[in-house]
Amino acid sequence: MRLKQYAAEVRNDVKYGIWRWQARGTAPELSAADRAIVDGLNREGCYVTSLQALGVAGSDKILEAGDAVTAELAKLPVPEDEYVLSAAKTDLERHPELIGWGLDERLLGIVSAYIGIDVAYRGLTVRRDIFGGPMDETRMWHRDNEDNRIVKIIVYLNNVGEDGGPFEFLPVDRTPPSWRVPIVNSSRVTEEEMERLAPRAAWRPCTGPRGTAVFVDTCRVYHRGRIAVHEDRRTLFYCYNSQRPLNPQWCGPMFDRDTFIAAHPALTEDQRDALRVGY
Repeated sequence: MRLKQYAAEVRNDVKYGIWRWQARGTAPELSAADRAIVDGLNREGCYVTSLQALGVAGSDKILEAGDAVTAELAKLPVPEDEYVLSAAKTDLERHPELIGWGLDERLLGIVSAYIGIDVAYRGLTVRRDIFGGPMDETRMWHRDNEDNRIVKIIVYLNNVGEDGGPFEFLPVDRTPPSWRVPIVNSSRVTEEEMERLAPRAAWRPCTGPRGTAVFVDTCRVYHRGRIAVHEDRRTLFYCYNSQRPLNPQWCGPMFDRDTFIAAHPALTEDQRDALRVGY
């Protein structure tokens, strides 16, 4: 079984490498600051910055809109044994500024330079991660597998310290190949097993104040969300993959793309291309 998994991963890497080679030279020129993000993703699989440092237009509005959506989530009862509540598509579509921020051309350029082939923008989720509760699902170590390379931009809506449920990852050079990792359930790995493969000193929690922005490739690195101790963690998760994903069934849109395009005639061709996805 592990030999088959290893062989499949090698085949995927070779195929994706050919696509990236064929698309070489098509990514936009980046500023030094944006190139640093791409370099960080290539080197470690993650890069932590802030909305203020990014300076993307509309960043203040997504914090305000995120507050409004999570305030509604805070009114909902938490089902037994659940630890996360996510906004529905209709909630997001009432705040087009949230969706539109992820289509900023600078962000698309960063993602395109890292992924290396044409980019698809899926949209975002707005999450309320409840403090306490079980060590389960995404609170366990895992890697995503929707594509060979993806980018998620995680924006913190509240201050997130060591006890605030920070996103945590293993850098690329410390992430073990998945075929070596004993699986507990689905693709999840226990703390004890991960500590055997990578010491705790290698684990990287991404802490920061409200407005922290974490760029990460969750398909390349093992990661998890720590359990918050005293207060819910509130976040925006922006999601991108290639237009030729390995598992397109897990790369569906998180909002009605056609309706959004019709309502925003000023979108550029690059922005429309990131939304016109045929897989």
